[in-house]
Amino acid sequence: MQATRAAFDAGWNRIKLYFMIGLPTETDEDIGEIVRLIREIRAQGRAIRRRGVRLNVSVATFVPKPHTPFQWVPLASRETIEHRQALLRGGVRRRGVHLSWSHWDSTWLEAILARGDRRLGPVILRAWQAGARFDAWNEHFRPDLWQQAFEEDGIAPSFFTARERGHEEVLPWDHIDAGITRQFLWEEYQRALTGVPSPDCRADCRGCGILRAFAQERARVADGEWGCP
Repeated sequence: MQATRAAFDAGWNRIKLYFMIGLPTETDEDIGEIVRLIREIRAQGRAIRRRGVRLNVSVATFVPKPHTPFQWVPLASRETIEHRQALLRGGVRRRGVHLSWSHWDSTWLEAILARGDRRLGPVILRAWQAGARFDAWNEHFRPDLWQQAFEEDGIAPSFFTARERGHEEVLPWDHIDAGITRQFLWEEYQRALTGVPSPDCRADCRGCGILRAFAQERARVADGEWGCP
Protein backbone atom coordinates (compact mmCIF):
# COMPACT_ATOMS: atom_id res chain seq x y z
CA MET A 1 0.00 0.00 0.00
CA GLN A 2 2.93 2.36 0.58
CA ALA A 3 4.25 1.68 -2.92
CA THR A 4 0.87 2.23 -4.57
CA ARG A 5 0.34 5.41 -2.56
CA ALA A 6 3.71 6.70 -3.75
CA ALA A 7 2.73 5.93 -7.35
CA PHE A 8 -0.63 7.69 -7.05
CA ASP A 9 0.99 10.66 -5.30
CA ALA A 10 3.50 10.90 -8.16
CA GLY A 11 0.67 11.31 -10.65
CA TRP A 12 0.22 7.78 -11.96
CA ASN A 13 -3.32 6.67 -12.73
CA ARG A 14 -2.61 3.12 -13.89
CA ILE A 15 -1.05 0.38 -11.83
CA LYS A 16 -0.49 -3.27 -12.68
CA LEU A 17 -0.93 -5.84 -9.92
CA TYR A 18 0.29 -9.42 -10.19
CA PHE A 19 -1.05 -12.34 -8.17
CA MET A 20 -0.72 -16.10 -8.26
CA ILE A 21 -3.38 -18.65 -7.34
CA GLY A 22 -3.34 -22.42 -7.02
CA LEU A 23 -0.58 -22.62 -4.45
CA PRO A 24 -0.46 -25.59 -2.05
CA THR A 25 -2.52 -25.03 1.14
CA GLU A 26 -4.36 -22.12 -0.53
CA THR A 27 -7.94 -21.55 0.64
CA ASP A 28 -10.90 -19.45 -0.46
CA GLU A 29 -10.01 -17.11 2.40
CA ASP A 30 -6.69 -16.39 0.70
CA ILE A 31 -8.57 -15.38 -2.43
CA GLY A 32 -10.73 -13.13 -0.29
CA GLU A 33 -7.60 -11.36 0.91
CA ILE A 34 -6.55 -10.72 -2.69
CA VAL A 35 -9.98 -9.20 -3.33
CA ARG A 36 -9.67 -7.04 -0.22
CA LEU A 37 -6.25 -5.75 -1.28
CA ILE A 38 -7.44 -4.89 -4.79
CA ARG A 39 -10.43 -3.00 -3.39
CA GLU A 40 -8.26 -1.07 -0.94
CA ILE A 41 -5.77 -0.06 -3.63
CA ARG A 42 -8.62 1.07 -5.88
CA ALA A 43 -10.13 3.13 -3.05
CA GLN A 44 -6.72 4.59 -2.30
CA GLY A 45 -6.22 5.61 -5.91
CA ARG A 46 -9.65 7.21 -6.19
CA ALA A 47 -9.06 9.16 -2.99
CA ILE A 48 -5.77 10.55 -4.30
CA ARG A 49 -6.34 10.85 -8.05
CA ARG A 50 -10.15 11.31 -7.98
CA ARG A 51 -10.77 9.94 -11.45
CA GLY A 52 -9.15 7.92 -14.22
CA VAL A 53 -7.71 5.27 -11.88
CA ARG A 54 -7.23 1.90 -13.55
CA LEU A 55 -5.88 -1.32 -12.05
CA ASN A 56 -4.71 -4.02 -14.44
CA VAL A 57 -4.76 -7.18 -12.35
CA SER A 58 -2.93 -10.19 -13.77
CA VAL A 59 -3.61 -13.52 -12.06
CA ALA A 60 -1.35 -16.45 -12.92
CA THR A 61 -1.90 -20.10 -12.03
CA PHE A 62 0.87 -21.70 -10.00
CA VAL A 63 2.70 -24.54 -11.74
CA PRO A 64 4.95 -26.61 -9.43
CA LYS A 65 8.42 -26.59 -10.99
CA PRO A 66 11.46 -28.87 -10.72
CA HIS A 67 14.23 -27.98 -8.27
CA THR A 68 11.83 -26.10 -5.98
CA PRO A 69 10.27 -27.11 -2.65
CA PHE A 70 6.91 -27.70 -4.36
CA GLN A 71 8.25 -30.12 -6.96
CA TRP A 72 6.42 -32.94 -5.15
CA VAL A 73 2.93 -31.39 -5.28
CA PRO A 74 0.37 -31.76 -8.10
CA LEU A 75 -1.03 -28.97 -10.20
CA ALA A 76 -4.27 -27.66 -8.71
CA SER A 77 -7.30 -29.08 -10.49
CA ARG A 78 -9.16 -27.22 -13.20
CA GLU A 79 -12.25 -27.10 -10.98
CA THR A 80 -10.27 -25.50 -8.16
CA ILE A 81 -8.67 -22.88 -10.38
CA GLU A 82 -11.89 -21.93 -12.16
CA HIS A 83 -13.70 -21.71 -8.80
CA ARG A 84 -11.11 -19.29 -7.47
CA GLN A 85 -11.09 -17.27 -10.66
CA ALA A 86 -14.86 -16.93 -10.24
CA LEU A 87 -14.36 -15.70 -6.67
CA LEU A 88 -11.98 -13.04 -7.93
CA ARG A 89 -14.29 -12.05 -10.75
CA GLY A 90 -17.24 -11.70 -8.41
CA GLY A 91 -15.27 -9.86 -5.76
CA VAL A 92 -13.71 -7.10 -7.85
CA ARG A 93 -16.50 -6.08 -10.21
CA ARG A 94 -15.57 -2.45 -9.98
CA ARG A 95 -15.12 0.25 -12.57
CA GLY A 96 -11.45 0.70 -13.38
CA VAL A 97 -10.40 -2.86 -12.47
CA HIS A 98 -9.42 -5.14 -15.34
CA LEU A 99 -8.79 -8.81 -14.53
CA SER A 100 -6.81 -11.17 -16.74
CA TRP A 101 -5.47 -14.68 -16.22
CA SER A 102 -3.87 -17.55 -18.05
CA HIS A 103 -6.16 -20.03 -19.76
CA TRP A 104 -6.41 -23.45 -18.18
CA ASP A 105 -5.28 -25.35 -21.27
CA SER A 106 -2.02 -23.42 -21.52
CA THR A 107 -1.39 -23.91 -17.79
CA TRP A 108 -2.07 -27.62 -18.19
CA LEU A 109 0.46 -27.93 -21.02
CA GLU A 110 3.04 -25.87 -19.15
CA ALA A 111 2.77 -28.22 -16.17
CA ILE A 112 3.18 -31.31 -18.35
CA LEU A 113 6.24 -30.00 -20.16
CA ALA A 114 7.79 -28.73 -16.91
CA ARG A 115 7.21 -31.91 -14.90
CA GLY A 116 7.34 -34.65 -17.53
CA ASP A 117 10.08 -37.11 -18.38
CA ARG A 118 11.81 -38.19 -21.60
CA ARG A 119 8.68 -39.97 -22.79
CA LEU A 120 7.38 -36.55 -23.78
CA GLY A 121 9.90 -36.32 -26.62
CA PRO A 122 7.80 -38.31 -29.12
CA VAL A 123 4.66 -36.48 -27.94
CA ILE A 124 6.19 -33.08 -28.69
CA LEU A 125 7.28 -34.27 -32.13
CA ARG A 126 3.86 -35.75 -32.86
CA ALA A 127 2.04 -32.56 -31.80
CA TRP A 128 4.34 -30.49 -34.00
CA GLN A 129 3.79 -32.79 -36.94
CA ALA A 130 0.04 -32.44 -36.40
CA GLY A 131 0.30 -28.67 -36.69
CA ALA A 132 0.99 -27.35 -33.17
CA ARG A 133 2.66 -23.96 -33.67
CA PHE A 134 3.07 -20.75 -31.67
CA ASP A 135 1.45 -22.31 -28.60
CA ALA A 136 2.28 -19.27 -26.46
CA TRP A 137 -0.31 -17.28 -28.44
CA ASN A 138 -3.88 -18.13 -27.44
CA GLU A 139 -5.16 -17.56 -30.96
CA HIS A 140 -2.80 -20.25 -32.28
CA PHE A 141 -2.88 -22.71 -29.38
CA ARG A 142 -4.53 -26.04 -30.23
CA PRO A 143 -4.86 -28.15 -27.05
CA ASP A 144 -6.75 -30.77 -29.06
CA LEU A 145 -3.58 -31.53 -31.03
CA TRP A 146 -1.71 -32.16 -27.80
CA GLN A 147 -4.49 -34.34 -26.41
CA GLN A 148 -4.41 -36.36 -29.61
CA ALA A 149 -0.62 -36.73 -29.42
CA PHE A 150 -0.83 -38.00 -25.84
CA GLU A 151 -3.51 -40.50 -26.76
CA GLU A 152 -1.60 -41.80 -29.77
CA ASP A 153 1.53 -42.32 -27.65
CA GLY A 154 -0.45 -43.91 -24.82
CA ILE A 155 0.58 -41.36 -22.20
CA ALA A 156 -1.78 -40.07 -19.51
CA PRO A 157 -1.01 -36.38 -18.81
CA SER A 158 -2.48 -36.73 -15.32
CA PHE A 159 0.51 -38.90 -14.38
CA PHE A 160 2.65 -35.77 -14.56
CA THR A 161 0.19 -33.14 -13.34
CA ALA A 162 -2.44 -34.57 -11.01
CA ARG A 163 -0.65 -36.71 -8.45
CA GLU A 164 1.48 -35.96 -5.44
CA ARG A 165 4.96 -37.42 -5.65
CA GLY A 166 6.40 -39.37 -2.77
CA HIS A 167 9.54 -38.41 -0.90
CA GLU A 168 11.42 -41.44 -2.18
CA GLU A 169 10.18 -41.26 -5.77
CA VAL A 170 12.92 -40.71 -8.34
CA LEU A 171 11.98 -37.53 -10.17
CA PRO A 172 12.69 -37.05 -13.88
CA TRP A 173 15.08 -34.19 -13.17
CA ASP A 174 16.98 -35.71 -10.24
CA HIS A 175 20.02 -36.36 -12.42
CA ILE A 176 20.44 -32.60 -12.98
CA ASP A 177 22.47 -30.85 -10.27
CA ALA A 178 21.03 -27.37 -9.77
CA GLY A 179 23.22 -26.73 -6.74
CA ILE A 180 20.50 -27.07 -4.08
CA THR A 181 20.23 -30.43 -2.35
CA ARG A 182 17.08 -32.51 -2.62
CA GLN A 183 16.94 -32.87 1.17
CA PHE A 184 16.96 -29.09 1.63
CA LEU A 185 14.08 -28.73 -0.83
CA TRP A 186 12.11 -31.40 1.01
CA GLU A 187 12.66 -29.66 4.35
CA GLU A 188 11.51 -26.37 2.85
CA TYR A 189 8.44 -28.14 1.48
CA GLN A 190 7.57 -29.41 4.95
CA ARG A 191 8.05 -25.95 6.42
CA ALA A 192 5.71 -24.51 3.81
CA LEU A 193 3.00 -27.04 4.62
CA THR A 194 3.11 -26.07 8.29
CA GLY A 195 3.40 -22.34 7.64
CA VAL A 196 6.81 -22.01 9.28
CA PRO A 197 8.86 -19.26 7.57
CA SER A 198 12.49 -19.92 6.73
CA PRO A 199 14.97 -17.55 8.41
CA ASP A 200 17.14 -15.22 6.36
CA CYS A 201 20.18 -17.29 5.40
CA ARG A 202 22.45 -14.25 5.06
CA ALA A 203 22.92 -14.25 8.82
CA ASP A 204 22.66 -17.99 9.48
CA CYS A 205 23.57 -20.51 6.76
CA ARG A 206 20.97 -23.24 6.39
CA GLY A 207 23.15 -25.60 4.37
CA CYS A 208 21.17 -25.60 1.13
CA GLY A 209 24.18 -26.83 -0.85
CA ILE A 210 24.56 -23.92 -3.26
CA LEU A 211 28.03 -23.06 -1.99
CA ARG A 212 29.39 -26.12 -3.76
CA ALA A 213 28.34 -24.59 -7.05
CA PHE A 214 29.96 -21.26 -6.21
CA ALA A 215 33.13 -22.49 -4.50
CA GLN A 216 35.43 -20.62 -6.88
CA GLU A 217 33.51 -17.38 -6.55
CA ARG A 218 33.53 -17.66 -2.79
CA ALA A 219 37.30 -18.10 -2.75
CA ARG A 220 37.67 -14.68 -4.39
CA VAL A 221 35.75 -12.72 -1.75
CA ALA A 222 35.95 -12.28 1.99
CA ASP A 223 34.16 -14.93 4.02
CA GLY A 224 32.30 -12.25 5.90
CA GLU A 225 30.38 -11.31 2.77
CA TRP A 226 28.90 -14.78 2.48
CA GLY A 227 27.82 -15.36 6.07
CA CYS A 228 28.21 -19.10 5.54
CA PRO A 229 30.48 -21.72 7.12
